[in-house]
Amino acid sequence: MSTPNPRIPIREILVRALHPPVREWAFWGVQAMVVFWAVIHVWVDMSSALHGSVLPYGVPIDLLLIPVGYAALRYGLSGSAATTIWAILLWMPDLLIPDDQGHYQQDLVQLFVVTVVALFVGLEIERAHLERARAEVAEAERRVAEQHYHRLFDVNTAPIFLIDPSGTVLEANPAALHLSAGATARRITDLFDLADHDLVEGRTNQLTIQQSDDDEERNFRVSVTNFEPSAVGPIRQVVLEDVTEEYRSEREARAWAIEVLRAQEDERRRIAREIHDDPLQRLLQLARRLEVLGSPSEQMDGDERVEQFVTVREELLNVVGHLREVTRGLHPAGLDQHGLVAAVRGLLVDLEVDEGLVTDFIVTGDIVSGSHEAEVGLFRIVQEAVRNVIRHARAANLVVSIHYVKDCAHVTIVDDGVGFDVSRDSLVSGNHLGILSMRERANLLDGHCEVTSTIGEGTTVEATVPLHRVAVEAMVRRD
Repeated sequence: MSTPNPRIPIREILVRALHPPVREWAFWGVQAMVVFWAVIHVWVDMSSALHGSVLPYGVPIDLLLIPVGYAALRYGLSGSAATTIWAILLWMPDLLIPDDQGHYQQDLVQLFVVTVVALFVGLEIERAHLERARAEVAEAERRVAEQHYHRLFDVNTAPIFLIDPSGTVLEANPAALHLSAGATARRITDLFDLADHDLVEGRTNQLTIQQSDDDEERNFRVSVTNFEPSAVGPIRQVVLEDVTEEYRSEREARAWAIEVLRAQEDERRRIAREIHDDPLQRLLQLARRLEVLGSPSEQMDGDERVEQFVTVREELLNVVGHLREVTRGLHPAGLDQHGLVAAVRGLLVDLEVDEGLVTDFIVTGDIVSGSHEAEVGLFRIVQEAVRNVIRHARAANLVVSIHYVKDCAHVTIVDDGVGFDVSRDSLVSGNHLGILSMRERANLLDGHCEVTSTIGEGTTVEATVPLHRVAVEAMVRRD
């Protein structure tokens, strides 16, 4: 279907008409021809013997259409307008010739016709020139855009396929060729686990691909974009966005959330068991003994009664000490009272006593008291790392260091245990959710935590956390 002609840009055409091509020799050759015909016309009119014999009346003016038309065809309105004005100026002397020699009325009519033809032809040619110039600019822009698209198409790390209406791959970028091992001239539904109804613009699909037996599965998000129809019909662009890491992070976060809930329930059961099995039973026994001691029917002398009260008091203090141990496991009091360094030192002292592990604690830099959230988060990271050492590492030595620099604390925990292969162990597995927990805690505090390990050479945990950032409310509630 043809498109209507665009509106004539009159202003732009008039601006061009006021700038004739005075720097071109051909333009001046046209003006010389106009001068030549003007001289011939005056000569014929002045020579009465030549009237109607050598040249018919009006022929020199009619011949002006040659230079005027040439100027219009070559230069457009800028050439024809200048040539027409020049011709009118040169014909002015002919109007002064007496009536018995000249025929100015006929000349005026012919000059008017030449002027109309020059302006009309020049205007059309000028518009054609403008349209062609615009078409050339548009074509150049299209080529630049196409080159830019192909450059992006080739260097894009996401696999991109261009398919025809039947789903056959017309073109694929290097990433797509690497993924599909020769995708062109094959249907995309044969290459991947996709159906025709999946290849609809606006619909987002998920795709799982096993690239080889040794590689892990990769997850892709499939998006489709319709292009303008071409010679082969409507073309669709299919982009496979690699979301494997996003899926892994979601699985890890989900597994961590489940583990947190499980740990909370386990901790509640442990606390209930520790309080019920020992302190609660002992408190009930102490209540009965106090009841017996306070009974008037109980026959005992004053010294014996005092001795029984001392025994009850000592037993009560033991119960209080046990309860204090339980609460310290929930949240170390030294962390709030004396800060992170004192809390970590106390943790390591208890570790040496309870587990027989040789520990070393190093603090460098100017100690800075951070926000409560930051210090709790760092302590929990150290606590989790130490717990992993006790459970899995079978280590003999443990070194914990805290380095204060500017507004951050850099914590390092190094053991000489059995280690593990970080690249092959899944962080979603039950044995390594502690590592995921440490990373999540550091991320919530706008910090980061990295775990490196080598089999037979131990494990290193490094965490850096800013000391004066506001922690996420959910993490504060958990602690």
